[in-house]
Amino acid sequence: MEWFNRLPGVAELESAESFFAFFDLPYDASWLRKCHLPVLREFHRRLAAAVPLRNNLEDSTTADWQLARRLLAESYQQIQPGESQ
Repeated sequence: MEWFNRLPGVAELESAESFFAFFDLPYDASWLRKCHLPVLREFHRRLAAAVPLRNNLEDSTTADWQLARRLLAESYQQIQPGESQ
């Protein structure tokens, strides 16, 4: 996950809401306040699993940002009620 930690601005993110704002993703604030731990745990799992995928990408901050954004969106959808798991 070293690639993720090198993204400019990631080190300053302090809350689940800040991750969603950073990656410009829509979210339900009241739901996320209650379920931020499972979402961030799933995001962490997906980031760790994405290392082989990341290694196939071009070496660019934009590609890394887009990959992390997609993984956060998938994590939110995976945990959100009513979504298939």
